[in-house]
Amino acid sequence: MSLRSQLAQFVLAASMETMGRRRHADLLKQAADPARAQSDALKAILRLCKETTQGRRFGVSEALSFDDFRRAVPIQTYEDIRPGIERQIATGMLEVAPEPPLMYARTSGTTGQPKHIPVTRSTLKQFRAAQQAMAFPPHAAYGAFRGRILGFGGAAREEALSNGVPAGSTSGLIYETMPYLLRANYVVPAEVFGIEDYELKYLVTARLALAARDISLIAAANPSTIIRLISVIEAQRARITQDLEKGGFHALDRLSPEVRAAVEPLLGPSRDGAKILEQANAVSLADLWPNLRAVVTWLGGGCIHSAASVRAQLPKAAGMIDAGYIASELRGTIVVDARSNLALPMLGDVFFEFVENAAWDRGERETLLLHELAQGAEYQIIVTTAAGLLRYQMNDVMRVTGFIGACPTLEFVRKGRGVTSIVGEKLSEDQIHLAVATAFAPPPVFYIALADTKSAVYRVFIETSFDGPDCTKTFDEKLQQLNIEYAAKRGSGRLAPPHLVRLRPGTGAAYHRHCVEVKGQRESQAKVLALQRVEDFDFDFSDYIDENAF
Repeated sequence: MSLRSQLAQFVLAASMETMGRRRHADLLKQAADPARAQSDALKAILRLCKETTQGRRFGVSEALSFDDFRRAVPIQTYEDIRPGIERQIATGMLEVAPEPPLMYARTSGTTGQPKHIPVTRSTLKQFRAAQQAMAFPPHAAYGAFRGRILGFGGAAREEALSNGVPAGSTSGLIYETMPYLLRANYVVPAEVFGIEDYELKYLVTARLALAARDISLIAAANPSTIIRLISVIEAQRARITQDLEKGGFHALDRLSPEVRAAVEPLLGPSRDGAKILEQANAVSLADLWPNLRAVVTWLGGGCIHSAASVRAQLPKAAGMIDAGYIASELRGTIVVDARSNLALPMLGDVFFEFVENAAWDRGERETLLLHELAQGAEYQIIVTTAAGLLRYQMNDVMRVTGFIGACPTLEFVRKGRGVTSIVGEKLSEDQIHLAVATAFAPPPVFYIALADTKSAVYRVFIETSFDGPDCTKTFDEKLQQLNIEYAAKRGSGRLAPPHLVRLRPGTGAAYHRHCVEVKGQRESQAKVLALQRVEDFDFDFSDYIDENAF
């Protein structure tokens, strides 16, 4: 191990024992009185946002009580605030965000247009403090920072907006702006995350990671990223083994000058890595990195199956730690107990409201606060943040898993109605409608898309007389055009191509009868949800499949 790496590990361990421990203790202290912590958080956010255009429109100020705030500001979606964000980008005026954004987090929107979430100095400061707090439990429970870190992030600059401000991944911005000695502990330079060719990006990551024999922590938001890395290593085993044996990288000439400059000094030979890769019967995390102590990644929602696959590959003593509730809009929770994976909400940074999920589906909008939630119940979550998202509806369903102090611990369950996410693509029902309309003419009689999490594929059941060519290809291409994150997951191979299944005439009518006679819906109000999860769907299509496949 180089002197720089030894110094980086010393600095990181010292940071865990000081800043990390303190941030962790602060959150636990806030959990003892969540009502007070949330009142303070709301006042601070409203003080920050009162001079924005939307703040003045709603009349917000730190003097407002929660009830006043709730009466003044309606629950909003991104489409409600999109015009303000677009004006802020165009003019520089503080329309929504109370500070000039350093960047915009770019993510898919339900209309096909990307969402651009402001990231300001205040929110970036909160993200970094949260990183420090969330790093302490893996350190304390597993000694996760005794070696180097294999971390995955997005590109901080995917595009430049009209005002010159970059739009991209918040994780990429945090990754590349860490102090130098902390970044030295990471195996993969931030420049690698900007590689647009997904296969090449994974190949570079594999080459760098396999040369590092002392990896003790892997951090990836989605476990499918880790599975994809292993599959690339398996497929390219012979070429990577040669690179490790001799030094260098066989695809170096495919890298941009910027990425090549960051990567080339790290491509020395690793005969130990080559030997392990050559002798391993089946590539697994335990074989490749025997000193691995912990993996931090999403464990719930649509990631259950892929997380189980990662868990099966770990060294015996290594742990799996949930990454918490993370979205482009906010860092929502962090795990404060790495053994039990209990996650506390970020009480001092974000103001939270909740509506019981069944009540939300009935159209009720009376909200509850954190200290009013019940064990085991599921809720829609509404957030207010320092970036100017006021009473912003996330369309995410959260479950109360327990309590620490007086504060509920939360876990992400699934996206809300009309949205599914297998590997983070956040596909919407509107996008399914548009893709079907593009691929089929005349429109189908009936169709339903089912998200199959276990197989990482969308199965689309369609009753149609249309027999044109390339339906599946056209459908897939339209979804990629409409949803940038679906396109990214298809491009990286983490989502399989959609599977379109032709149904016999009369299937739609049979499903309608099922909804009325079995599910108890009113005849006049029975509605087909065009996008659902396989595990929630209760109708068997097997007797209705047309043998004339698309």
